[in-house]
Amino acid sequence: MNLLNLNPEHRDSFSNIVQTLVKKHETKPDEMFLHALESEADPEMNYWMTKVLVQEYFVSPNMEVGKDAAGEPVKALQAACLLQNVGMVAALLELGGFKGSVTDREYQLAARIASQHEDQAVLGVLMKYAQEKALLEPFMRTLQCSTLQ
Repeated sequence: MNLLNLNPEHRDSFSNIVQTLVKKHETKPDEMFLHALESEADPEMNYWMTKVLVQEYFVSPNMEVGKDAAGEPVKALQAACLLQNVGMVAALLELGGFKGSVTDREYQLAARIASQHEDQAVLGVLMKYAQEKALLEPFMRTLQCSTLQ
């Protein structure tokens, strides 16, 4: 699955960048993941960096990146939606960066965040993922009826 329809041949250059940062500069993969999360770079860069870090350096796509005001854990997918990082959102969806299905809490929370921010790019990727899983209609029904609780 390639939600952004990016050229897979571009992955190698990002793999080389990460390898250089890890081996020569002793940068920790978890730290690079957080930098990619906060990055305002091109979506393709954030997409490939996320894929490489998760697949080659075993960074968890379900990483808890903080706590919200109520003390609830914030997962990378929700943070990427909040930060409008469409490249990372796409990569995390493809990598299973949420528990349950598109109608369950973690995915629905990500969709509500994108919807509240009126982020059509992120919401579009979430919808495309649901469609690829043949769950677009249940996803949309749940989204229309859900709250952020």
